[in-house]
Amino acid sequence: MKRWKKTLGIAVSVAGVLIVGATFFSVAGTDGGDVVEIRLAHNQAAGSEIAGSIAKISEFAAEDPSQNLKVSIYASGVLGTEKEEIEMVQAGVLDMAKVSSNTLGQFKDEYSIFAVPYLFQSQEHYYEACENSEKVKELFNSTAKDGYIAIGYYANGSRNFYLKEDIPCTDPSVLKGKKIRSMPSSTSMDMIELMGGSPVPMAGGETYSALQQGIVDGAENTELVLTVDGHEDLVKAYTYTEHQYSPDIYIISTKTWNRLTDGQKNQLVTAIQKANDNFKSLYNGMMAEAIEEAKEHGVSIYYDIDKTAFIQAVQPVHEAYCAKGESYRALYEDIQKYAQ
Repeated sequence: MKRWKKTLGIAVSVAGVLIVGATFFSVAGTDGGDVVEIRLAHNQAAGSEIAGSIAKISEFAAEDPSQNLKVSIYASGVLGTEKEEIEMVQAGVLDMAKVSSNTLGQFKDEYSIFAVPYLFQSQEHYYEACENSEKVKELFNSTAKDGYIAIGYYANGSRNFYLKEDIPCTDPSVLKGKKIRSMPSSTSMDMIELMGGSPVPMAGGETYSALQQGIVDGAENTELVLTVDGHEDLVKAYTYTEHQYSPDIYIISTKTWNRLTDGQKNQLVTAIQKANDNFKSLYNGMMAEAIEEAKEHGVSIYYDIDKTAFIQAVQPVHEAYCAKGESYRALYEDIQKYAQ
């Protein structure tokens, strides 16, 4: 196993070296009219609906040929984990990455705001705040000194609980004594504890085997993860607790960003926005299809539960986030403005 991990690490490093060389060469010729190639990595499975929606960025970036901009996408985590992708972007080895806000929170703690349960009251609140909050925009630009900034978000859906038992997850008593896969973040682990469960932190790719082997009794994620990752074969109940809307974030190396012309920057940001709008327009239909597929696999779906007990239980997470400092509280309060 150690030898395999070492080999993988070497492969990722070699890929990174090749990328940085190619990127530098491409960008160096910008003034001469050469096409600038931006390399974007993510960890969604190639061929999945999510990967398909991200691929639209390439299409939209090419709509104005005069900008000489090309976006090449590396799917399926071929360049490493999200943490490794962030590190490569920071170093300027990789141009861009789409990573979860939870992983990004390991590098910039303020990003843990998006792991706060019931931060958003609805899907509309989620979209409005992510797109219009001035404090969110400040957060996106706050990491320039660390080698990267964020230039857009990916509108993931709501996270919901699913269990190997066929019982609706209606209040914290249901999760009591149950081991629930958690994202490896303190906020997510605290949330699951407050909601009654026992968090078991692990990478998303480990969840299937953990469910299969009985290491966990359930998990929480979107409908697409339930079906695309095959969890529908291992669980019996999916309950719309809608406890988190956790966006993924598009980050770009400041080295790459600063080499682009204003026109290319605008073209790239617009391409991300168009891809996101395209995904949002398809989202509800995609989720409905995923739920129908899950039902065909024997999963019971529970809608319209009373979330009051869960919302009350997780208030300490809200209070703890705001207590970290004035910048944290200001970000939290600005997001809440968009609830209406």
